[in-house]
Amino acid sequence: MLLGKDRVLGIDIGSSSIKLVELEQYGSAYQLRSIGEAPLPPDSIVNKAIARSEVVSHTLSTLIDDLEIEADDAAISISGDPVLIKRVSLPKMSDAELKKSITWELEQSISGGIKEVNYDYQVIPGKSTRDNIDVLIVAANKNATKDYISLVTGVGLNPVIVDLDVFSLESMYEVNYPDSEGLLALINIGASVTNINIMENGESVFARDLPIGGNKYTHLIMAEMDLTYEESEEVKHTQRVGLTDPGLKQFAHKFIDSLCFEIKETLDFFSTTHCNEKLQRIMIGGGSSSIPGLKDALSEITHCYVGVLNPFRKIVYSEGAFDPEYIEDLSPKMNVAIGLALRKP
Repeated sequence: MLLGKDRVLGIDIGSSSIKLVELEQYGSAYQLRSIGEAPLPPDSIVNKAIARSEVVSHTLSTLIDDLEIEADDAAISISGDPVLIKRVSLPKMSDAELKKSITWELEQSISGGIKEVNYDYQVIPGKSTRDNIDVLIVAANKNATKDYISLVTGVGLNPVIVDLDVFSLESMYEVNYPDSEGLLALINIGASVTNINIMENGESVFARDLPIGGNKYTHLIMAEMDLTYEESEEVKHTQRVGLTDPGLKQFAHKFIDSLCFEIKETLDFFSTTHCNEKLQRIMIGGGSSSIPGLKDALSEITHCYVGVLNPFRKIVYSEGAFDPEYIEDLSPKMNVAIGLALRKP
């Protein structure tokens, strides 16, 4: 049965590009209906805040027209500076007392106070002791959220879902890896933010956004090779497909070492403060995840198996309608967009 009335566009508005995915559901299966990416000029989105709304709006509108999108509802997400993700351990208490405690926790963490954010929280299943409960708190800046919503409504869409990148990653994983068990980390390496979501037996137990991504590598190439932003991005792309100057490897290693150190610090923090359990595996994705040497370097520094996320693992598509090489090239970048497209209003 086709559930078209429940279909939403998954729109990932990133720092360097906009990714869009539309899926159709047949029973428990999903089929790709539309997919595309449109690059954004530098500084269109700064620290995950929309800086050039007209440019971003025009880019999104053009992408929708080019793909001949007819759907009206959209799911979007935010991450980075506008978002706070915090895990706390609290004494067991009533629901009313818990709400007050969450408010107090947020007031300590947000400079402008709780009135500046939309927030939610969830008790982490299976992690409570006899006397304590672990709670995951999520907050998003109201102004930043409003800007993203206004962008989508401005191109004629109805934003029925506003999520976080890190949890959209989880939605994608649950559908594509339904039999996943144990403790693992999902890591999405974007242009300016790296999302980390640690899951145990299918449940998120820890989440964090790191303020580092592929743009750091781009700016390193710009400085060292005296190139423009666009030229540096092209150098990165040719490197991924093995067509670049071997001399670039030293710049790649510098970026990889910095990124892997930040990731390891976060994973170690989780391990030492929350469970003292070792991760069984790490799954990576995102536009910068395919830089040669990154996967092996991360495995070496974490002493953990590192695999590559495939957001199309359980999603079918017609090779007559979509070039498999195009899908393969886009695949690392589409984890968040597919996770959003899998949501229901």
